[in-house]
Amino acid sequence: MPSHLHRYDEPGHTHFWTISCYRRLQFFHDDGMKRVVIEALRTLQTTLGVCLVGYVVMPEHVHVLLYPHARGTDVPIPIGNVLQIFKQYVGRHAKERLRDVWRRHQRLWSEPLNRWAKGSFDKQEVMNTRGYDRNIFTERELREKLDYCHKNPITHGLVGDAADWKWSSYRFYEFGDRSVLPMDWDGCWPIEW
Repeated sequence: MPSHLHRYDEPGHTHFWTISCYRRLQFFHDDGMKRVVIEALRTLQTTLGVCLVGYVVMPEHVHVLLYPHARGTDVPIPIGNVLQIFKQYVGRHAKERLRDVWRRHQRLWSEPLNRWAKGSFDKQEVMNTRGYDRNIFTERELREKLDYCHKNPITHGLVGDAADWKWSSYRFYEFGDRSVLPMDWDGCWPIEW
């Protein structure tokens, strides 16, 4: 890890992540790949017991809001550990999915991804090593980031309404839809978990 990268594991803080795909390739254009990200988030919920607040899976990046504490504890799980588990899960299972698609079709869903699969890039990573991690201190900021996540598919021209993008927490909060991935946050501030 770069020496100038600082993460702050403060009790009571929520974290907002942005993790981009390697070279902004659209690995998550494929629904099967989006499911890999969903399962990685579910693993954080079940294995570490963190409180998942919100998310959106976009074709070339992921935004996540989470409270990195195991239920009933005041001590945060180091965010670097949480990120490592998430990225390792996505990296391993995404490559399995990509290999499976390649075996069946001898191609992926875009020419840049085909070049990646053939080894034309310097690395065969799915996600960038570095990402954006920000501590959230206030309810206002938390709600702004959650709204940002939910509007991201509209901003990028993927859908006209947030309800039409099933790969985010919007449908859970708006309709109580637990079909993709239920959230843990009850809407109260400060978060009690």
